[in-house]
Amino acid sequence: MDLTALYKFSYGLYVIGVKHGDKLGGCIVDALVQASSDDPPTLILCSIKGNYTNELIKSSGAFSISVLPVTVDPFVVANFGFQSARVADKWANVPHTIVDGLPQIEGAASYVRCKVKDTVELATHSAFFSVVTDAVCGDGEPLIFGNYQKTMKKAAYDAFQKFKESGTPPARGDKWQCSVCGHVYEGDTPFEDLPGDWTCPLCGVGKDKFEKM
Repeated sequence: MDLTALYKFSYGLYVIGVKHGDKLGGCIVDALVQASSDDPPTLILCSIKGNYTNELIKSSGAFSISVLPVTVDPFVVANFGFQSARVADKWANVPHTIVDGLPQIEGAASYVRCKVKDTVELATHSAFFSVVTDAVCGDGEPLIFGNYQKTMKKAAYDAFQKFKESGTPPARGDKWQCSVCGHVYEGDTPFEDLPGDWTCPLCGVGKDKFEKM
């Protein structure tokens, strides 16, 4: 069985934010779906049982969702996906705000806050059936899991390795964005020094279609 077939499903990538007492948690998820269009809508979040975020959701009964945009810094994905909130203060490493007591990423494509109504325990995950308590539409297009796998996963891994070596989050330098598909170039080579035949890894257009952010 080739489980990479599941990569073709149209998942997004989301940062879950949660707070219980003075404890902040959060992680990257892709297993999130809208289950109904009721008023309010119901979402189902599947969270790994062993995750600290899972524990905090069960304790607090609420969580935030930051829908990551295509322009997200790969370090944001690495920060929330490659380490545990049991030992790391993930939110201290990224720009964020606290809304109604829950942390959320600055610059997300949209924001949703949820209250857990029911929980079903699966073999490895908890399925949280949750109602939407608030939703705000931000700017930009959402990052799709398949595109992350193809174009951003290595950049996220490299960013995390640099973070582990330096102990500090990456500095935010100049970013260049494709005006056609929204891809953001954040490579080690300055954009101006890229070869003339360099093209966007997502849509294939040339450098002339990129604009400094």
